[in-house]
Amino acid sequence: MASFCVTIFDTIENAAENDACFGTSTKNLSLNKGSSYRITYQLSKNSGSASIVGYTLRGQIKPTSTSSTILLDMSTSNLLLRLDPPNSRIMMYIPESFTESISESICYYYIELLNSGGEASRIIQGQINFNI
Repeated sequence: MASFCVTIFDTIENAAENDACFGTSTKNLSLNKGSSYRITYQLSKNSGSASIVGYTLRGQIKPTSTSSTILLDMSTSNLLLRLDPPNSRIMMYIPESFTESISESICYYYIELLNSGGEASRIIQGQINFNI
């Protein structure tokens, strides 16, 4: 599967400082408990925009990067992850109900892009710091 460049488009981080062209980009987040978040990532390839037509997304938030415990299961099916193919963007939605009830102050998340054949490529991962 091709590697993608990922840029975060949100006030959480400065996009210019976080452009990366790796198989997996690490994007750490700092979120307030009790708030909802919509975080948009721009995907591109060295040759320009990346076509994500026909792809789906899945991801999870876990207490640690190696934990089998899933705190939040995200996918295009449950609308916590969304694709915007014309603009080569993906969006992650973290609801207030989740951030309000989370007991951990630090968690880990990842997002994978799945092609029509079901092959997954982890494109984004990172740590989430939950502020009181």
